[in-house]
Amino acid sequence: MGFWSKLVILMLAALAFFYVKVNFFDTPHAKVEKKLVSEEQVVEPVKEPEQVTQNDLKKEEQQKPKTYVTVYFLGMDKNKTGIFKKVQRELPQGQTKLKYALNQLVAGPTDYEKKVGVYSELPKNVKILGIVESKNKIIIDVTGNIQTGGGADSLYSRLKQLIKTAIANSPNKPIYLYIDGKQAEVLGGEGIMISQPLKENSLDG
Repeated sequence: MGFWSKLVILMLAALAFFYVKVNFFDTPHAKVEKKLVSEEQVVEPVKEPEQVTQNDLKKEEQQKPKTYVTVYFLGMDKNKTGIFKKVQRELPQGQTKLKYALNQLVAGPTDYEKKVGVYSELPKNVKILGIVESKNKIIIDVTGNIQTGGGADSLYSRLKQLIKTAIANSPNKPIYLYIDGKQAEVLGGEGIMISQPLKENSLDG
């Protein structure tokens, strides 16, 4: 075998050896860079429940429909002429309109109402003895001192206050006025006649 033939064989053997080494024995030394992607679920933010405060409760209460009673007092207009002053009071739960309105009437005007010129002709010690409602009528019983003090004009005004307040808050039934347990017919020393059941013109003869 000639020199060149041996050289070719040696070269082929060397190539074969290098091929086997690289592919079967060595690993590449180049660094493999991995791109790490963390998985994160995207969730819509959940709204936290709103905290219920006392103010919120008050607002809810304020939104509820309210019931009012009408009470008649007295005052003066811009010409200094006596007139009836109608005021409204919120009706507490569990009370009837007529009873609450009459109790407010005998209690008199509030401090604010007094400041703006509202007053009452009812004596301070007048009391509602009872309110009796039957199928066909309502009886309002008041103490006898509703008739005492003041002159004819004062007596007329206080009785009109009571009549107007009672009519404004009654459940559409005839109303009768009793004084100390007896149906009223003639009131006070002035002898004011009153027609019954109570109407706006019951004192007008």
